[in-house]
Order: sequence, then C-alpha cells, then structure tokens
Amino acid sequence: MQLTSSPRKSTLVLAFAAISLAAGARADGGVDLTTSLYHDAGGGLKMTVLTPSLTIDGTIADALTLRAGYEADIVSGASVAVVDAPGGAVDAITSATTLNDIRHTASAGFTLHSDFADLSVDYAYGTESDYQSHGFSVSAHSELFERNTTFDISYARGFDRACALNQPRAQEAVDRQRLPSSTGCFSADDRTYFKLDLSTFQGSWTQAWAPVFTTQFTLTAQILNGFQGSPYRAVWLGRSAAMENPPENRARYAAGLSARLWVKPLHGALQLSGRVYRDSWDLRSVTAEGAYEQTISGGLRLRGRVRFYDQTAAVFFSDNYVRQPRGQYFTGDRELSSMRNITYGLRLVYDLPPGEDGDVLGIFDGFRIVAKADLIRFDFRAFHYGGADVPNTDALALTLGLTSRF
Repeated sequence: MQLTSSPRKSTLVLAFAAISLAAGARADGGVDLTTSLYHDAGGGLKMTVLTPSLTIDGTIADALTLRAGYEADIVSGASVAVVDAPGGAVDAITSATTLNDIRHTASAGFTLHSDFADLSVDYAYGTESDYQSHGFSVSAHSELFERNTTFDISYARGFDRACALNQPRAQEAVDRQRLPSSTGCFSADDRTYFKLDLSTFQGSWTQAWAPVFTTQFTLTAQILNGFQGSPYRAVWLGRSAAMENPPENRARYAAGLSARLWVKPLHGALQLSGRVYRDSWDLRSVTAEGAYEQTISGGLRLRGRVRFYDQTAAVFFSDNYVRQPRGQYFTGDRELSSMRNITYGLRLVYDLPPGEDGDVLGIFDGFRIVAKADLIRFDFRAFHYGGADVPNTDALALTLGLTSRF
C-alpha cells in the first residue's frame, strides 16, 4: 500500500550530508522540528491529523543556502460514505466509514543570495496509500530602498494522482461507484487513478511606512485541472449513489491586505488583516483577522487572535440533489456549501538571542520555541447528512515547534 522508504531515506541522507558540509564551511545552519495536531469529533464523525516535520538548512559563504525536509500526515477518523442517503438522520452518520493512512513528504531546495535579490527553488514528493504528488516552486525575494520595500513573487507547479475504481463500463458520472478502500491502489487491475495538475502564482509587496508601521499586499491566482473531489465519497441521486463529480477545471483568485502597528509604550504590536476570494465555481469568501502580540520579557511574546471567515456555496452545490439537482455536477463536500467559521488562537514564542547565554547554548547561536493553540467553530448553515446537522462543528489545532541556529 505504501511505497518503500529507502529512496526517500537515501535522498535525505545525501541532503543532510551536503548541508552539514555547508554549515561547517561557515558555521551557519538551522534545524526546525515541529509537530501539529488537529482534531474534531461529534456524533459518529471524527478526524485526527498528527503532523510531525523536520527541516534543516545550511549556508555557504552567504551565497548559497541548502535545505531538506520531511513531513508526515498521520490521519485517522471517520467520514460519511454516502451523503444524503435515505434512512433517517441517524443512519447517515452511524454508517460512516473509518479511514487511517500516513502521508510521507520529502522536500529539498536551495536559495541563491545576492546583494539585490534572492532566488529559491524547491521540490517536494509525497506519497500515501491512495495518493501521490510531486511538485516544484520557484520564488524571488528583493529588498529595496534601505530594505523599507520588499517584493516577493513565486510560481508553483504540482502534479497529483488520486486512486479510484477502474470502471470502463461507467460511461456517465452518475454510474461511477465510490472507492471502498485503498487496498490495491496503483497496482491492482481494478484500480485506476485520476490526475490533478495545479499552477499557483503569488506576488506580495511589503512596505515599511514608518519604523512602527508596515503593510503587506498579496495577490494569489491558482489554476487547477483534474479530479478535485474524494473518490471515497458518494452522493445519493434518487435511485442510487454515485461518486461525487465536481468540475475538472477551477480558477481561484485572492487578494489580501494586512497591517502591523508597533505600540511602543506597551511593547506590543497590533495586527489587522483582510482577504477576499473568488473562483470559477462562483464560491466567494471574505476573511477578517485581528491580533495583538505582547512582549512579556526578553524574548518571550504572547499573541492572541480572532479570525472570521464566511463563504458562499459553489454554483453546483445542493443540499439534496434528488429534489434540487444542479446540472451535471454534484458533490458531498461540506466545504463547498455556504458556511462560516470563527477561530480563537493563542501563540507563545520564546527566543533565546545569540550570545545571551553562550555557556548553555554551546555550539548553537539561538533557539526559538513556539507553542500554539487554535479553537475553530464551524457553522454549516446549508449542509446536512440526510436529515441531520453536521455534528462535528468544533475543532482544536495545536502546534509545538523548536528551531535552533548554529
């Protein structure tokens, strides 16, 4: 079910060796260890995702930075297999199917530094029992006018494959059956795969208008082509259920503006941001966030935030395709319905600056410890499982990270 791990390990060992040489040449490198946990539960539904990651980097003579990383997504939970199936509110949720999988992602990249700009190139490969992906990104960073103005631009290209049932006789989307399990994916004769290609463009302008006030404006565009649903999820269409069938093409656009004001008497910073989004599926959203970060003492900072998100439904979304069909497309994805959520978050950061305590740090120049907690509350006002409301409407996200420089 999983690809062998020996090629990934060999690649990472070589990358680690190269970065170690780089760090030795100039004694400038870093290690970042982070673990995140996401959990939501309610009724018969639940989802838990544990994400440990490791990134290391090293710089040679201020001209070249090499980096390599590894990340795993350990997923366990239960989801509804057939959305809006008849049988009552209880059956729709108690018939949920379990899912357990591990996604492995290895990445490597480099950055070229100059007096005027930095150029970065990165590559990542991910695999799990029913999904494979690889992609690259190219980005440039430039600082002008005594570093008061910063421009960033990037392009990313992704190539994904999702496992599915091989159904040569299913001529129409309404005849396709959902994938019952990941057994035999990418190897068995009764399995095939759907492709998904992604192209992402992003540019940002960061401006320091005064020593205490900065703004950032960001534009993002993404083009997707291929299967963008879940092969495990089916939708009840009247007499039978069929694997969901969203459009294959999607264009996404977003613009964001954020501002940060340093409140000198309080030794804190006020942060405000907003984002608008629209795509070719006619899904529109708005995001607003307010945060305040307070320096407690030395390198210890506490940040609190509140984030509000609201979106409309995709043009082909229906809460009941038997009574309200929406043309040739249908989906059981609740995140394509009209919804909103609000996030309450706290983040604690502790920085031990270089040279503050050399006897304890030894070969290390500094440490950063980050602890973060977010409580997310969802409101799915137009989505139901049969006659039942979505039961898992609260989620908790925790992150613990350690970064060291040497």
